[in-house]
Amino acid sequence: MTTKLSIFKSKTGEEEFLKSYEEVMNLWKVAYEEVKIPTKFGETHVIISGPKDGVPVVMLHGMTGNSSFWYLNITALQSYRVYCIDTLGDFGKSLVQTPLKTEEDCVIWLDEVLKGLGNLIGHSMGGWLSLTYARKRQENLKKLILIAPVASILPIPFIKLLRYIYPAMLFPSEKRIRKGWEWFCAKGNDIHPMVMQQVITAYKQCKPLLAVIPKNFSKEELSGLKIPALFMVGDEEKIYRANKAINTIKEKIPHVETTIIQNSGHLLIAEQATKVNKAIVDFLIKEN
Repeated sequence: MTTKLSIFKSKTGEEEFLKSYEEVMNLWKVAYEEVKIPTKFGETHVIISGPKDGVPVVMLHGMTGNSSFWYLNITALQSYRVYCIDTLGDFGKSLVQTPLKTEEDCVIWLDEVLKGLGNLIGHSMGGWLSLTYARKRQENLKKLILIAPVASILPIPFIKLLRYIYPAMLFPSEKRIRKGWEWFCAKGNDIHPMVMQQVITAYKQCKPLLAVIPKNFSKEELSGLKIPALFMVGDEEKIYRANKAINTIKEKIPHVETTIIQNSGHLLIAEQATKVNKAIVDFLIKEN
């Protein structure tokens, strides 16, 4: 019998988190099904929506999040066959057997979850995972969309994270958690109360088992990427300066398309969902 590792600190904590997960799923406006895909690293929870013959789109969420957070984006993609994946070891419904520790682990894991992914969309840590996969398996992809990917092109701002995010992780009081997540947003933007409550519950009741550390990729490491790619960033992004990020990714991936989403920070998929959704759909339907 294979032992599963648990992200939960207690059974009560697990029940509280799963309840908060379902509350956010009530915000979804499309029909969906949930499946568990077995892999060598554990069972991966996937939310599937859209017509079975639709063009496949895979979505990877940000760190300490999960697939429920795509609730403001999923409707815009309802004509596609969308697979929203809970990253193994993060704060979702996937069940860990062996933690993901290396880039190669991440690539093998995604290979086992779905073959022939089609179009790949990633936000934050999901953006890094998407770029990592695209570097090794671009033959499986049609298009790549990177939404404020962490690391990937510029250094992680550890000093900022030490001030705003790590205290919430290490000493998870509601005040610290709210401060950290509100810092992610542009001034004047709010986080949906149900999402914020899920984040608070997750930080208090869960411990991350995602062991891989995102890194920057050099121009040489990205030189082989030839598939159409879109890079999206908020004008008030917190993990790097938007203009610097645009200039850097154009140096590393010359053919990449870029867009800056106004009045948004790191949580732009929710802060400016309409603008983000339009950019995604326009890029997916464009002939390349």
